[in-house]
Amino acid sequence: MFRRKGWSLLCSIVLCLGVAGCYVTPEKAAQQRSLKVMYFGDSSFFEDYGDLFLSKYGDVDLVVAVLDQSTLPPEKSYREALDDFIRLEKPDVLYLSADEYARYVQEGLLASLEPYIQADHDELSGMQSSIIDFLKELGGGQLYGLSPTFYNTALYYNADLFKQYGISPPHDNMTWQEILDLAARFPVDGNEQQRIYGLSVPFVQTADDLAARIANTQGLSTVNPKTMQVTLNTDSWKSVWNMAINGAQSSAVYLPETPFYGGSLQDFLDNDLFVQGRVAMKLDDAGFMQVLAGLTQTLPDYKAFQFDTVTGPVDPLDRSSSRDMEVGQIFAIRADTPNLEAAWDFVEYVNSDDYAVIKARVFNSNLLTRTDHYNESRLQAFYKLDPLMVDYSRKAEIPDTFTENFNALISTEMSKAVRKQISLEEALDNVSKTGQALLDEALAKPKNR
Repeated sequence: MFRRKGWSLLCSIVLCLGVAGCYVTPEKAAQQRSLKVMYFGDSSFFEDYGDLFLSKYGDVDLVVAVLDQSTLPPEKSYREALDDFIRLEKPDVLYLSADEYARYVQEGLLASLEPYIQADHDELSGMQSSIIDFLKELGGGQLYGLSPTFYNTALYYNADLFKQYGISPPHDNMTWQEILDLAARFPVDGNEQQRIYGLSVPFVQTADDLAARIANTQGLSTVNPKTMQVTLNTDSWKSVWNMAINGAQSSAVYLPETPFYGGSLQDFLDNDLFVQGRVAMKLDDAGFMQVLAGLTQTLPDYKAFQFDTVTGPVDPLDRSSSRDMEVGQIFAIRADTPNLEAAWDFVEYVNSDDYAVIKARVFNSNLLTRTDHYNESRLQAFYKLDPLMVDYSRKAEIPDTFTENFNALISTEMSKAVRKQISLEEALDNVSKTGQALLDEALAKPKNR
């Protein structure tokens, strides 16, 4: 736990040291308000939120309750550990993912923000309406939390390459099939050091990686957590695997042998083919735009190209929404907090225009929910789709040992299908039957976590 006192009290003490007879009265000290905020790290909290909040609310004695996942007891699930943490630490303000937020609303753990919102009708003005609607939907029609930021991906494209090959550029609201078809229109000839690719996706190295990304966009799960049945042998999964296998076989999708996890600037340039001008389209987050802008400023000899963005891939059944959009930085107030006023002051401030104006000077992978403070028009693609709920909580009931073995099985069978050693149907059948046996075996063990 980390505590930082309000700045105004500290400044008063410093000033008083130089003034004879000056001291901090008991009445002044008594005016200090207490506030405990849950976050994943103390230093990162003050960098992201705390220091700015204290610059305005210097009367707050601010404590960070840090939930360190690396220290959680192995015999407990994260869900159980989170419940225990909140019960023991009693943070006034909780930091939640969307599924945690929805669960705690149902359990009556969160205070409604509606009285504060109704008192100031301009409170939500300027915030992304789809995110507010999403939080209200999870709250049964009421707001129980606000998210200052969100995460999303968009499709970057090299406008020069599209112009060079006479191909119409991508547009908003495209499905994976449409994006892969567009990628396949680029030539695949040439040696590995010079040829171009139609598409690259970070951390997608194999056909099964690509299939997992497509499935997430379409809301598909390999296992039904309610029935504990493997659900791969369906028309929807067959379509996903067919897209992924065709993408790998066509050589239109760049599938590196090893992903780039970090290194020097030169290492980055050597590994990212989109940056080199050799990939027509790349799916990435907003932080990548900062990287592209920084290259031209850092490397005078860097050969820049014209690029633009459109929305990331969508589910063909709902082209206006995205499961890749994550509203996972939700601040909510614990219902029985004794520090309700200070808790609301914090939630209100970190979602305010004052906070957004400062944070908008530099953007990263997470974008502000307030929409009026960025000058970069190419960020609009990240705001155009509505978020869709992805419930990860039930997946926690699936044994970890099964997941590891099942993923290895998928990789093996799909690799065979890519090499045309077996048919798509055979691969899906093998994974479904063997996978169900693996799941049944894992569930039969006394302790399957």
